Amino acid sequence: MLDKFIGDAIMAAFGIPVAHQDDADRAVRASIAMMRELKTWNAQRTAEGRKPLDIGIGLNTDTVVSGNIGSKKRMDYTIIGDGVNLASRLESACKQYGTHILISEFTYKQLRGTYRTREIDLVVVKGKTQPVAIHEILELHTPRIPTPT
Repeated sequence: MLDKFIGDAIMAAFGIPVAHQDDADRAVRASIAMMRELKTWNAQRTAEGRKPLDIGIGLNTDTVVSGNIGSKKRMDYTIIGDGVNLASRLESACKQYGTHILISEFTYKQLRGTYRTREIDLVVVKGKTQPVAIHEILELHTPRIPTPT
């Protein structure tokens, strides 16, 4: 579900309103597909003499609150909670770590597919005391979906 546009970013959620056993995999596969499409589009931009664009994606798996939130004057369907905040922090950290897709240890533990990953760091998120392991998704590595060229 595409929740909202935030400046040049988007916030999307998998498993809302209906959860699936493979929501973490769906999010990772969508992220990989986005990176593949971006690579193709950037090749086209470069051929036209335009600068390529770059993106970072942060994924986290957690329990969140979703629904119409606000008041009678302004009501908006959205997702809130610590899980959303961590995903946002991971997206921001992509630039710092020179990565494109960062996932939390919570998403990593939920994955059912086979992916090439590497653990990047342990980070302490603002407002929390326990460090969270973060992993980079390098690429999808499964026979069902071809790997990027």
